[in-house]
Amino acid sequence: MDLLTTLIALAAAALVFAFARMQDRKERLPGNVTLIPYTMIQIFAVVTCLVLAAHLVTLFSGVPFNGRFAG
Repeated sequence: MDLLTTLIALAAAALVFAFARMQDRKERLPGNVTLIPYTMIQIFAVVTCLVLAAHLVTLFSGVPFNGRFAG
């Protein structure tokens, strides 16, 4: 992915996180159950943001992450 695509995906993941956070904090009537697990959506959005941030570091530095066990 190039820089523009990565930034767009990062912004989209941040918007998904913000929307899920807003929906999760919405007050509900007692006895009403949410059918969508907004907490899990937030977790996936944060993980996506972290992965895309790491990808941005590799794009800016020009050196890819090799990982802990790379040879």
